[in-house]
Amino acid sequence: MTDPRAEAAAAPQAHAATDSHAARTAASDKVALFDEAQLLRRMLWTVPEAAFIARLGARSVWRLMADPNSGFPTPRRVGGRTLLARDEVLAFLGRRGGAAS
Repeated sequence: MTDPRAEAAAAPQAHAATDSHAARTAASDKVALFDEAQLLRRMLWTVPEAAFIARLGARSVWRLMADPNSGFPTPRRVGGRTLLARDEVLAFLGRRGGAAS
């Protein structure tokens, strides 16, 4: 409760800051790129990782996987994830003369 004998403040007090931390910077719209050297050490890649190595869009990789005549490696489905074997993808890219066009 308020003290009835307390004097009213001459000027209103400023509100204290609600946060003790500075405002965060806005998130970047740019997607972080993968580390190619680290990816080449892994045996299985996700679709976005395979697309990065092949210099393609992820949708193009999905289209290659859906086309039986493309010769693209068969994906493995593990726990709801679609994974591609690194060696098979690199062999496919080697047959195509580098990145798929």
